[in-house]
Amino acid sequence: MNINLATTSEINEIAKFVTKLNQQKSTHIGYAGTEFDEIVATLEEDFVLENGRLAFVLLKNEIEEIVGAIGLDIDENSAEVWGPFEDSISEKELTTLWQTTLDQFPHVETAHFFVNLENTTQQKFIERLHVKKTGEYLTLTVSKGDFEPLNSQRLFPFQAGDEKDFESLHNELFPNTYYDAKTIVSRINEDNKLLLFKNEQQALQGYAYFEVATVFGEASLEYIAVSPKHQNQGLGTLLLKEVLQEIFKHDTIAEIRLCVENDNDRANHVYMKAGFKMDNILLGYTFNR
Repeated sequence: MNINLATTSEINEIAKFVTKLNQQKSTHIGYAGTEFDEIVATLEEDFVLENGRLAFVLLKNEIEEIVGAIGLDIDENSAEVWGPFEDSISEKELTTLWQTTLDQFPHVETAHFFVNLENTTQQKFIERLHVKKTGEYLTLTVSKGDFEPLNSQRLFPFQAGDEKDFESLHNELFPNTYYDAKTIVSRINEDNKLLLFKNEQQALQGYAYFEVATVFGEASLEYIAVSPKHQNQGLGTLLLKEVLQEIFKHDTIAEIRLCVENDNDRANHVYMKAGFKMDNILLGYTFNR
């Protein structure tokens, strides 16, 4: 068995391996996609290092086939873990693969895992790393055909000057989440939108952050929330419908995904009313050196 840092020439090989495993709930990892082209694009955009290397550590067998892989989508000193992905390797080999990953990226102090509830093998491995469990989440989907548009418009793009109010609300509602407020703001671009829900006095009542991949015809609703001060007024349903309407303006988007806390019964009821259906249950963990 050989363990090495991957190169860009191995992107297609890695994507094929990840695609095969991530299309099964028993080996599914939440951060990675399930379609080959989407995974290739993400590897090319977020994982390429200097000198033709990737932020992916590979374990290969004697005939040079990938049997284990761990990738890090790194943002300064923190990273989202793509993996572990493995095909019948031993516990010792998996441990060595993880330790090699840590050794390759010593500046990464915090690593976030997102693993399917049915992926019990990786749950057991991750929990042996003395991680902190950050929550249990549902991934939900809604199709354009299930959505009924509306005429109201109370959403506004995030602007300079909104930072303080947004950060305060996001940190209050999602204190241990995978994207903090500063990370969300840093990710805003033509395809990643942060929209704020305000009243006539321009007071922040809620917000939504979503990412659109028009090339793949996909959209992911990462966060949506109403301030506790303004709940129980029907604003959650209105906010959700306005966000869906904004996303479905993209001709290539036929389906929307979002991730919510599994025990948030009130919010989940709103999502189901809007046409969302459950896809996966995911467990979040945080590892600190």
